[in-house]
Amino acid sequence: MKSDYICPKCNGHLRVRNSIIFLTKDKKGHSALVLLSPEVGDYSFHMHKSVEIADGEHTNFICPICYENLNTDDLNQNLAKVLRIDENGKKSEIIFSQIKGEKCTFIVCDGNLEAFGDHTNNYLDHFGVK
Repeated sequence: MKSDYICPKCNGHLRVRNSIIFLTKDKKGHSALVLLSPEVGDYSFHMHKSVEIADGEHTNFICPICYENLNTDDLNQNLAKVLRIDENGKKSEIIFSQIKGEKCTFIVCDGNLEAFGDHTNNYLDHFGVK
């Protein structure tokens, strides 16, 4: 069994085959579906070729099931959160950047924090880490 990804708002399943599926919306109101890799630290993604998001641009990640914004306003508006249930049934929070080109993912599980990506230092202070 592969890890499953769940919306923290509606508990809907976001993983289909080898992708986590999100609805995105930029500041201009343009929407698109984006498929992210389910492997933490793999920053590859797929979206329709007509969608243009510039590096450094903030894009909201929205659950495609309940249409709730996945922002982590309690941490930072640039971060989004989903839940992951691994092969052993263990639940963790996956927190990731909504800034295109920013490689930053955190796993929070049982009070422990794991950081992945070149830009994690931009957000560590929001987790109480200096």
